[in-house]
Amino acid sequence: MIQLQEQDVLWEYDGSFWGMMTVVDRAFSQKILPAEILNPATTAISLFPSEWLATDESRGKQIWRRLQQKLTPDNQAFIRDGFNSTLLDKERALLTAIAIALESRDSLTNFIGHPQVLALQKAIQSLLGEVHLLTGFVRFEYVGAILFSKIAPKHQSLPYLCPHFAERYPNEQLLIYDETHRLLAVIDHGATSFIEDLDCPLSPEDANEVQVQEHWQTFLAAVTIKERSNPTLQRSHLPLRFRENMVDFGRGKQQTPPLE
Repeated sequence: MIQLQEQDVLWEYDGSFWGMMTVVDRAFSQKILPAEILNPATTAISLFPSEWLATDESRGKQIWRRLQQKLTPDNQAFIRDGFNSTLLDKERALLTAIAIALESRDSLTNFIGHPQVLALQKAIQSLLGEVHLLTGFVRFEYVGAILFSKIAPKHQSLPYLCPHFAERYPNEQLLIYDETHRLLAVIDHGATSFIEDLDCPLSPEDANEVQVQEHWQTFLAAVTIKERSNPTLQRSHLPLRFRENMVDFGRGKQQTPPLE
């Protein structure tokens, strides 16, 4: 395996994918595996000074093209999915995974005996599982002529969700806002684009939309059999963390659904 020597240095970058490719460029050119790599989502505070690695988007794209030439499609997906997951110290794990993939040319899924590859694999499974759940839990509301939804995923799930909804609503204009990562997806008749680092742009206030939601909640309350309510079973099928932005629950006002 390509050897990256661990050194007591701390790096910090902006958390973007091209920023990560800038980190990859520095690590492999100097054969360094830093003790810690910080990003804006890092909750831990280091007592030691860190070196800021400014993102060079042009260089980052060049590094990614080189990796695409040398890595199998499966390993490319593994690296990209691993980056989009929420894993503590994922940058160091990704550097190790890239080194293994460059050396072996074999699928990284065959190296789950390595602790960092295994950690990435579990994080990717969590990411894809969250995407699968969100395809059923995302709720749209009309804001004018636009269908709007707000989600709060743990992972960078939004780019994985968009193809599903672009195909499902090919003749609509949709906005999906990821409040966790401040990312907005704009889906216009099947074409998708993203706007980063953005506050939530819309808030449904249309009187007709509010009335429809009220009627829906009234209907659910009317058909509910309270004696058959099973909150524990409900939570196993629809975890509480997804309910905050679901109109079925009054955007988090209810902790259990009215319908079993």
